[in-house]
Amino acid sequence: MCKLSAVSRAPCLPSARASRPSDLLIRFFAPAITFLLAAAVAAVLARAGVLADGRWLALHLAFLGGVSQLVLGAGQYFVAAFLATDPPSRPLVGAQLICWNAGTVLVAVGVPTRATSVATVGGALIAAGLVLFAVGLRDMQRRSLQRARWAVRWYYACATFLGAGVLAGLGLALGVPWPAGSLLGAHLAFNLAGWLGTAIIGTLHTFHPSLTHTRLRYAALQGPTFVAWTVGTAALAGGLAAGIAELAVLGWLALGLAAGLLSVNLIASVRVAPRPLSLSAQLVTLAQVFLLAGVSVGTIGALHGDVFTEPRRAALGVLLLAGWIGLTVLASLVHLLTLLAHVRDLSDARPRPRPRPRSRLTGDRALVALAALAITTLAAAQLAPEAAWLRPGALGVVVLYGVLGTHVLVLAARALLRFPSRRPLR
Repeated sequence: MCKLSAVSRAPCLPSARASRPSDLLIRFFAPAITFLLAAAVAAVLARAGVLADGRWLALHLAFLGGVSQLVLGAGQYFVAAFLATDPPSRPLVGAQLICWNAGTVLVAVGVPTRATSVATVGGALIAAGLVLFAVGLRDMQRRSLQRARWAVRWYYACATFLGAGVLAGLGLALGVPWPAGSLLGAHLAFNLAGWLGTAIIGTLHTFHPSLTHTRLRYAALQGPTFVAWTVGTAALAGGLAAGIAELAVLGWLALGLAAGLLSVNLIASVRVAPRPLSLSAQLVTLAQVFLLAGVSVGTIGALHGDVFTEPRRAALGVLLLAGWIGLTVLASLVHLLTLLAHVRDLSDARPRPRPRPRSRLTGDRALVALAALAITTLAAAQLAPEAAWLRPGALGVVVLYGVLGTHVLVLAARALLRFPSRRPLR
């Protein structure tokens, strides 16, 4: 059986029945990055007034075709590493990719054109992809001699939440009457907090210690964190769907508790981590600060009954989308794509990292400082009665994502196209 470590070491060669772990990532990352680029094009066309429904299309392509597909690939990669077993078989992975990509395209076509049958088939394919994802997790669990239950528990939960989110999304696309509460609010809660959030929170319990070259200090907190996050997500989505404000407040409070428990472990890792921290480690850590800030804004808004009204909704979007999910995803891509470039070029033999040049360390600190300042400024400008900081904050976020996005594309070219890479691993 092939032994793997949780990201910090290169995977060894698996058996012939399955792809190499590095190939598994590439098969999911290539279409995911393609969808992210398509989302950027759609956003530009929408901004120019050329593409109708362009804003919705950009969000759909980015989160379902792009980020969600990254979760599918990285989730199975990490589970294979934690369970010290081979990845799912090539046919199973291929079936997941077909279902997910075809479903994403069909929903993208069906919703704007009001072709409900096309959107329904697309939603069904997404649901089938989720089932196959769960089958892959179960298959790895059965083949492993280890019983690392937390390796899969978070991913089963996030897949369940996305299944509920897909049903809510289909209800919206089909125009199902929903007088009780907000079906859109429940859809967003299931997709963002349930699907992406659960995957991020669960993965960070092992991925963040790997980034910081430490170990999870308080492993016993993972159980309470799981309970608080999943219960909070269910309560928030249920409260929004049923129009029960008290249940939604309970959901926000539970999410805040989970974020606080996770922060205890993150802080413990950062305190003992060898210096300097990599760019990925710094950005992932900073992103969780924005999670705490976003949940705080959401909780206060829920208590006042205006969480989804301007300007609080805009601030919440900046903190949770640009600050938390966006930074976490891009920083993780920087780490994993750098690793992939070395693994593919060196036949899965990872070289010993070399010290980073002082100029690169200075650039990393400047980028992290820009991220902290720009996102904080933009979020504060949304909440403050005086919007003088709105344009500088927005410009800072655009520059930040432009730099990080370009860096990710360069790394993706090296990893996916087998370009040689001389850069040290992050």
